[in-house]
Amino acid sequence: MLTLEETIELILKHRTDYERSHILEMVKEKRQELGPEVVNDESAAMIVARELGVDLHRATPQARTRIKDISLSTRNVNLYAQVKSIGDVRTFSRKDGGQGRVASLTLGDETGTVRLALWDEKTDILKEDALSVGCIVQIMKAYVREGLGNALELNLGRMGGIRILEDYEVDEENLDFGGQEGGMEFVEIRNLEAGKYDVSVKAKVRWVSDVSEFTRKDGTTGRVMSVFAADETGSTRIVFWDERVDDAKGVEVGEVIAVERGYTRLSSRNNEVELHTGRSSEVKRGLDDDIEVSSSDAPRQESKPLGRKNIEDLTTGMWDVDIEGQVAMVHEVRTFQKKDGGDGRVQNLILVDKTGRIRTVFWDDDVDTISSVKEGDVVRISHAYVKEGFMQALEAVAGRSCEITVNPKDSDLISLDLSGVTEQASVVPSRVTIGDIGDDIEGKTVEVYGIVVGIGQASPIYQACPECNKKLEQTEDGFYCRTCSKGIDEPEPRMFYKITLDDGTETIRATMFGDVAEKLLGLTAKQAMDMIVKTGNISEPIRRNSDKILGRYLCVVGRINKFRDSIEISAAGFDFADPIKEIKRLKASIKNEIG
Repeated sequence: MLTLEETIELILKHRTDYERSHILEMVKEKRQELGPEVVNDESAAMIVARELGVDLHRATPQARTRIKDISLSTRNVNLYAQVKSIGDVRTFSRKDGGQGRVASLTLGDETGTVRLALWDEKTDILKEDALSVGCIVQIMKAYVREGLGNALELNLGRMGGIRILEDYEVDEENLDFGGQEGGMEFVEIRNLEAGKYDVSVKAKVRWVSDVSEFTRKDGTTGRVMSVFAADETGSTRIVFWDERVDDAKGVEVGEVIAVERGYTRLSSRNNEVELHTGRSSEVKRGLDDDIEVSSSDAPRQESKPLGRKNIEDLTTGMWDVDIEGQVAMVHEVRTFQKKDGGDGRVQNLILVDKTGRIRTVFWDDDVDTISSVKEGDVVRISHAYVKEGFMQALEAVAGRSCEITVNPKDSDLISLDLSGVTEQASVVPSRVTIGDIGDDIEGKTVEVYGIVVGIGQASPIYQACPECNKKLEQTEDGFYCRTCSKGIDEPEPRMFYKITLDDGTETIRATMFGDVAEKLLGLTAKQAMDMIVKTGNISEPIRRNSDKILGRYLCVVGRINKFRDSIEISAAGFDFADPIKEIKRLKASIKNEIG
């Protein structure tokens, strides 16, 4: 029997013309009418529901789940939905040597769309040709997990079922999910959101990449290519995988294409939304549509080399940039074992030019290239990229396509004064008030002091490549590292989240990363990941530990960056501050100012 609250919830869900107080009063009256000693609240509520035309048998919460209400904690999902797309059946090898089968559908109701995975014998319904795009189905006892791009997806295991509804059942249930009339509905690029499935976009191509090949964990070869495309509202990167690469081959700049039934995720390069193609996606070419593209939607930096940049002008996310610096420090070569069993090597140099300093990372064969480099030599790197490294400091990385020149004859850096250059920045960061931080401080390292008034509620964990520490892309076949150009079997969790500081003059968001983030939260990335897996809640590490952080006074040292239209600080370190000492420090500072 349903509880009183469950029955009231169902009545209110189907009879929005009533308030909860009305239902409670009707239950009370029904008990008085039939005898309070004979009928309890639960039974009276069920009678009231029937009198109001609410069929509790059909309208149980499980049978009437809406897609928008599905969460990672939802159990035994049962819903009615319309089939939006059908993927191919794919076979795979199990760890025990057996063969498995998997296929996916995109389902939609009046509240949204979701991907459904069918496993093994559940894929037989696709062989019977009974299931088709547009039909209405009932899903029974599905379970929820995170899929591509951390989007929630349903899975149909052995206890679950899928059934095609007859027309009379659709009418009786009053199900209307819009049908398939009117053609494909395209989303404007400005309205793209991460973690969505069944997304279709029509856009004009602005730039085209080469096709890259990589090795998956099962030993097979995969392919990937991308285009930069725009419509009247904005621009985005569209990524094509495997068979869809063939569909996009030969695409030209200026051509209008349509990608149907793709999925969206955040880019690991710049945290912007990208559109990816899966097995059920379709790419349409040769369209006659004329799309006006704003001149501001020119291809991003990845479309052409950036050329030579001064160290002070380097920013996170720069690709194909040339760097030159005099060697101030040479770190020892470090060896490690790769996931494939091979041996890897990495070495760091601290490079300095007339504008600043930066740690530069070299891998494997490039370590041999710099093996004879010593302090005072000049190293020129072409086609490097820049990322955030240890303690949120910028790092330049010599990737696979880099060219390295030691002591180029035309360098003007030979006579630099390297005295006093250390591993950390040679200048002590100045204390600033948050209200005084503006665009003129962007790129500089400062110290801010304030109280923690907010902490991000999303997952504090992302998956990184164990070899290059780069954030991984999640594909239908697992994790893929663009830097190493290969699939990753065992990604390593990294911690990343943001807090908000208030010093009385203004607030600022501080990015906490790696060791700094772990120290503040009081958890390692692995402990946080284990907590998420155990609870099924991606924000559980934040939820459990936020009380230890909120309301605390922090001194944060970091680099000022501009993220979209807001100013943020990337924390290189922090200390829990003593408010009394801070007040004394402020008084002393004021006294010095007034003499």
